[in-house]
Amino acid sequence: MYKLKQILFLTLIIITFFNNAFSKERPYYIEQLKATDLQTKSKALAQIIAEKEVIYFPILEAINTKKIFLYQNRLVTLGKKHNENNTTAYELIYLYPKKKAVVNNSSKVVEKLTNLKALKFSRKDRLSIIPILPFINLTSNDSDIRKLAYSQFQNKIDIKNIPILEEASKLETNKELKRYAKETILAVQLFETNKSSKQIELIKQLSRNKGDNTAFLLQKFLDEKPIENQVKIQVKKEISILKSRASRIDWLQNLFSGLSLGSILILISLGLAIIYGLAGVINMAHGEFMMIGAYTTFVVQELFKIMLGPQIGDLFFWVSIPIAFIVSGFFGLIIERLIIRKLYGNPLQSLLATWGISLVFIQLARSVFGDLTSVQAPTLLSGGWHIAPQLVLPYNRIFIILFTIIMVILTFLFLYKSKYGLRIRAVTQNREISACLGISTKRIDSITFFIGSGIAGIAGACMTLIGNIVPDMGQTYIVDSFLVVVTGGVGNLMGTIIAGLGIGQLTKLLEPVFHAVYGKVIILAIIIFFLQFKPKGLFPPKGRIANE
Repeated sequence: MYKLKQILFLTLIIITFFNNAFSKERPYYIEQLKATDLQTKSKALAQIIAEKEVIYFPILEAINTKKIFLYQNRLVTLGKKHNENNTTAYELIYLYPKKKAVVNNSSKVVEKLTNLKALKFSRKDRLSIIPILPFINLTSNDSDIRKLAYSQFQNKIDIKNIPILEEASKLETNKELKRYAKETILAVQLFETNKSSKQIELIKQLSRNKGDNTAFLLQKFLDEKPIENQVKIQVKKEISILKSRASRIDWLQNLFSGLSLGSILILISLGLAIIYGLAGVINMAHGEFMMIGAYTTFVVQELFKIMLGPQIGDLFFWVSIPIAFIVSGFFGLIIERLIIRKLYGNPLQSLLATWGISLVFIQLARSVFGDLTSVQAPTLLSGGWHIAPQLVLPYNRIFIILFTIIMVILTFLFLYKSKYGLRIRAVTQNREISACLGISTKRIDSITFFIGSGIAGIAGACMTLIGNIVPDMGQTYIVDSFLVVVTGGVGNLMGTIIAGLGIGQLTKLLEPVFHAVYGKVIILAIIIFFLQFKPKGLFPPKGRIANE
């Protein structure tokens, strides 16, 4: 009995020893990376590279990018950048195993570079990492790099890569990239197997996965691999299904893009419709009020940076919208008081004068801001809504559509439910009779120009979400805006909405077939043809303009 206890005790010691030995073998190489001796570090790095384990890839990426540091005796790399009180600091990420560094499972560890010890490796060591860089990129912090890495494995099929691909896919947190990883694994398996039944099953799985490159991979498989007839039939069937689905998705994307473009045209044309309907002035400077709204948004962003530092968040954009309305409206009010008021009843002179004003504004913006500036998109509006694989609706365009709906409702309530709206409609229909009834037509003109120009400024603030700011950005939309106003009916809110959506949808339907330039020409020809039968638009105007 005593001998049996001794044997069991010795066995336990031996098992514990081997367990500890093997469990500490891998961390041992990690510890060697912290050494001051370059030769010791090089040997440890060579061993880690040779093992080609997914858990080590974050360490190798940090070494390759020279972003590996020591913090409290742990290997870390840099995460999100923070700027507070003119001091730069970074969130820390532990490299083994890879996870964000936190305190008490709550607050993230943020440290300055001066509090970290940089680990240096020779150029030779970093070059030794390059051959397995595609593997390392599978665990990169950048989702675009991870996607590129998977595409490299799709182009270079090798069944030996399956274990690493499967391990990397388990660590993947992005839903779309998980699908991409599965597509890569299934494609490698498909190209490496010769059993027809297995090939058909993998083909079906690839099709159900609905990856970005599935149709291309199946076509490549059909062209390059000698396969049986039944497998060919299955491949062609799945390719046909995928192409049909891709066509439907393209149609939906174009429908959404047309709705988005139509919303932008409505937003820009709302103010123009009110101004044109009231005064009959062809305001060629209306696009520049949109440009003023865009630059106002940029200035607000820069002011927030001065006050709060680079990490300004999303607040600046929401603050800039009402400010853009006020600033653009103020410029519109000045132009109306100084120039346009003297040109009522002279369409040609007002056209030339406002065209000259637009040129002055463009050159002034170029002199002050330069040729190109941009606004940081709010975090809330970054990314998109993944409705289905390959069907993503950008949040910024969804916001523009919803915001346009809100602006249309507010404009309708102002015009039809407020006393100033009643006076604007009265002056629009008959200026002389309105003046006889005690309405100050000059004051109404000023209010209308302020509101119309302000709405254009809001459109400019929204345009910063989908493009850069350039001095002549208003010229891009002024012709389309007039087409919307004329087609819908001068001064008619409902006509502006219908015409804006119609022209937006038509533009996006024609562009893929005839390209942008020819698509514009065709739309212009269609509108000219339409105006032959409806010269006053969908909803003909009433009052003074209708009688002229």
